[in-house]
Amino acid sequence: MSFKGLDLNLLVVLDVLLKEQNVTRAAAKLNLTQSAVSSALKRLRLALNDELLVLVGRRMQLTPRAETLRPRVVALMSQIDETIAQDEFDPATSNRRFVIASADYSTLTIVPSLLGLMGSEAPHMRLQILDLTDRTMPEMHLGRIDAIIAPRSPLLSEGLRSRTLFKERLVCITARNHPEVRGNIDLATFRRLPQVRYQPGRDVTASGEALQLKKQRIEFESLVTCPSFVALPFLVGATNAIALLQERLALRFLKPAKLQILPPPIRTDPLDITLFWTPNQNSDMAHRWLRDAIHRVSQKI
Repeated sequence: MSFKGLDLNLLVVLDVLLKEQNVTRAAAKLNLTQSAVSSALKRLRLALNDELLVLVGRRMQLTPRAETLRPRVVALMSQIDETIAQDEFDPATSNRRFVIASADYSTLTIVPSLLGLMGSEAPHMRLQILDLTDRTMPEMHLGRIDAIIAPRSPLLSEGLRSRTLFKERLVCITARNHPEVRGNIDLATFRRLPQVRYQPGRDVTASGEALQLKKQRIEFESLVTCPSFVALPFLVGATNAIALLQERLALRFLKPAKLQILPPPIRTDPLDITLFWTPNQNSDMAHRWLRDAIHRVSQKI
């Protein structure tokens, strides 16, 4: 009989029958009735064209065919168990390599602490950090990127799993010695002065700051756009332009970039810095560990 014609549920019964060589004991081990196991044995005999178990005196014995089958069935059941069992994961010995797409702001604020945690808990794991670009989402869905760290947005949230890492306020920054701005900035000046904009790709509305300005229908003139949050404060400090920037980053570069930090003259919502991943990675134990590790270090930022 071909494999296609065999009820695979019978393999479990066959495995126990070959080991126990007794219908009653097999039924007890399988938590089935004796009649159910007897019925299964009849079907196995028909399917395999062999008696399998025969009564010799007062004991059941395996036929030669059954003796031949016994080690093969044991091996087969072991292979099935290994195939469907959850892979064990030990971060201390794992050598997984993960690819994370992130703006340099998130890389600067999260990844150093993440590397410290990996050094103590997962010393053989490796990371590759990529910039956010127009190709990030297609690469993510192709399985070439394991996670994205970015502000939550409808575009990013679509079709992805997500977890909030922390909230980030936006502040306004200008050069410390700006000729028109001293300690505060009014809405008219904010609208009039050119801005330095973070722009990871061709679409200027891709950044969280630009999305908020667009939502409030505030037009802006970009003096320059750049794909680096780390470079942005220095461009502001060297010009008469302004920018909206994450508060943590502004504080870090306050002195090196010669900035002043001002409350924005418009209402700004906190950025929801979020970890994104694809649904097929949700049950991956190593990926789950990585997500938890990123969340743990983010809570201390």
